[in-house]
Amino acid sequence: MATIQTILSRYRPEIDDIDLELIIANELKKTREFVLAHPEFCISQLKIKDLELKISRRKHDEPLAYILNHKEFYGLDFKVTANTLIPRPETELLVEKTIEILTTAKNSALSIFDVGTGSGNIIISIAKKLESKKINYFGIDISKEALEVAKYNARKHNQKKIKFIQSNLLNSFLENTKNFLPNHEHIILANLPYLSNKIYSASLPNVKNFEPKLALYSSMAGLSHYKKLLEQIKELSKRCKIRFAILEFSPEQKKELAILIKKNLPLSEIQFQKDLFDKWRICVIIPT
Repeated sequence: MATIQTILSRYRPEIDDIDLELIIANELKKTREFVLAHPEFCISQLKIKDLELKISRRKHDEPLAYILNHKEFYGLDFKVTANTLIPRPETELLVEKTIEILTTAKNSALSIFDVGTGSGNIIISIAKKLESKKINYFGIDISKEALEVAKYNARKHNQKKIKFIQSNLLNSFLENTKNFLPNHEHIILANLPYLSNKIYSASLPNVKNFEPKLALYSSMAGLSHYKKLLEQIKELSKRCKIRFAILEFSPEQKKELAILIKKNLPLSEIQFQKDLFDKWRICVIIPT
């Protein structure tokens, strides 16, 4: 019977050491620390076969998050599948900015809409952090499969108050505005597909060949989805109070995104913020 050390010795030349250790830990339902501390631990033949399959997937550039079926984001663990985008560290800035604004906000009635929720990592992280506040939460996605993952993650983190809705951006709310309450202030968050054809085509194989194109690519130099969303926000602002919107975007889109915002929400205050890599990443829109 093979041991942990047998697998480590056999496959270390083929994939990254940490990836290999995490794959073994995941298969054995142990921690990475256990794998490192117990090289003599015996692995059953059935688990050896599963390990070999997972290692082969990693050798062929499949993202580790899909192999392990989870990814950490904002200190929480989220289930991810091939139907959802893998949460990125830079998106934590969107969460932090939203929490920063809401923490200092007056106790008005609030509803938050996470457009393109995917695995639910953004809306769940915010709801978890602001559990003491009375806020209505909505996670919106066009993908039924992604919404099933988001619902699972909400249950996992005991966030039962989040309502998940299948919709192409805010279409369902434009058709029926019952969720936009007259006495509420509404906050719109969006990490929509924003990769241009050029950037998407040049993406690494582990992104382009495995993550859903539906969650990555957008036409019009990556701004087609945001153009539509801003048009929808313009229409909704006539019917209800939009307190602010926060968008994640690609750094080279800053100028064109500002033009789109001014065209649809000409009186709005616009704030741009850089990520930890000193790249423009977040846009806060405050309609007036």
